[in-house]
Amino acid sequence: MRAILAIIILAALAWCGWWFVQSTARDRAMEAWLADRRAAGWVAEAADLRVRGFPNRVDTIITGLDLSDPAAGWAWKAEGLRILSLSYKPNHIIAVLDGEQVLSTPYETIRAESDRLRGSVIFRPSTRLELDHMTFEIENMRIAGDAGWTAGIGEAILATRQAADRTPFAHDLAFNAESLMLPPEVLAGLRADGVLPAEIGPIALDATLVFDRPWDRHAVETGNPALEKVAVRDLSLTWGKLDLRAHGTLGVDAEGFAEGRLDVRARNWEDMIAVAEAGGALNSTLASALRSGLGLLARFTGDRDVLEVPLDFAGGTARLGPIPLGPAPRLAQRG
Repeated sequence: MRAILAIIILAALAWCGWWFVQSTARDRAMEAWLADRRAAGWVAEAADLRVRGFPNRVDTIITGLDLSDPAAGWAWKAEGLRILSLSYKPNHIIAVLDGEQVLSTPYETIRAESDRLRGSVIFRPSTRLELDHMTFEIENMRIAGDAGWTAGIGEAILATRQAADRTPFAHDLAFNAESLMLPPEVLAGLRADGVLPAEIGPIALDATLVFDRPWDRHAVETGNPALEKVAVRDLSLTWGKLDLRAHGTLGVDAEGFAEGRLDVRARNWEDMIAVAEAGGALNSTLASALRSGLGLLARFTGDRDVLEVPLDFAGGTARLGPIPLGPAPRLAQRG
């Protein structure tokens, strides 16, 4: 009996020691990371940083977090950040953002609050902390820009994992959003038309993103990996009567613009053109050209309301079928 009791006491002491080692290492690592960022020219401060959770958890509670990189021109402030983990599974982190988040860029400052903003992240067990997979949840996010606009996201889930086909530096990505509320200023002309509502959704994306290097601790410290390829298996979006589907593959050209092709299927596409014209997104000349050109293509589907057409990106320009739409999206910064 005494031997059993001694074993229990020794096991308890060992567990306490293990928790103390982990909590001390976490605290020192966070303080050292903030100090390293400051040495690199960042602003990196926290009003309070504590480690709690004995005996089975190692939870870092940070309040008043202020990070900014003056050279890049961005800054992030968070009222509260909780980094939660089990003491016997240190490579699985749950991050919870509390209160208001403020993101400042060279273009604008954006503020966001939500009922839930939580991520579950699993790293490969190494000092590099390379991302293996994660799930990020959003519930009722309210977004406001300092220019006066507002937007919102209902329930949404973003999930990634290292690509199933083992492509280096590639991550499978899935995104599902119940609803997306665009700024009223953007929708002012569209909503007056009565064809499309202010709310978009549901939205779903299933894709693979290929980068030039891994997402790990060094990516945060030295700059984000560059996007090299996007393989879209399925993109779907419902906006009022408009039903949009797309799939295809995009690369990145020497200037960082998208190049490649998406095959698009759109139902009630003429309503979209009418609304875009009424709202000023399309001028009358381009709207007329789209109706004529796309109407001809739609006849081949057997249903005039359904349009199947390629969306091509080349030379920094986007084309829907034979009709130029404008600049292609920039997917990466080059040079």
